[in-house]
Amino acid sequence: MFAVGDKVVHPGYGPGVIVAIECRRVLQEEKRYYVIDMLTGGGRLTTPVRQAGKVGLRLAMSDASVQRLFETLTSAPQALPGDFRKRQEVIQNRLRDGNIFAVADVVRDLAWHDKVYGLTKRDAQLMQRAEGILAAELALVKEIEVKEALAEVQSTVAEAVQSREQ
Repeated sequence: MFAVGDKVVHPGYGPGVIVAIECRRVLQEEKRYYVIDMLTGGGRLTTPVRQAGKVGLRLAMSDASVQRLFETLTSAPQALPGDFRKRQEVIQNRLRDGNIFAVADVVRDLAWHDKVYGLTKRDAQLMQRAEGILAAELALVKEIEVKEALAEVQSTVAEAVQSREQ
């Protein structure tokens, strides 16, 4: 169960902060909902408390996890399949997982793939999506702008690629 003030991530909508827990009457039954102020896209999201686990609502990464995230971005890459269909399937499965470290793996591995082979248009779109997911959660946790978090992610990966090249 989450509490008001918790920083959370909804796998489909991204990061936000729980601002209230409301009770509503639906079909003669009292139900409780988390009210989440979304970081990206603005607006509010309501999620039934009972369904939170089922939909994948989770706490945002901790401050300690931020360090691990950057270690993941700078670690040795895993080779992606050469066949673009298989590669994109692997990437989409990692993104769907909802695990922020799997998303960091995607960013790192696609950056390396780009350096060695280049990216297809779809690969580039998946890279942009993965970077956006990372940046949004990082911005929430570090309480910075998403643009600033995105720049930090991109520069970290670029430096890692460059330093491993030499």
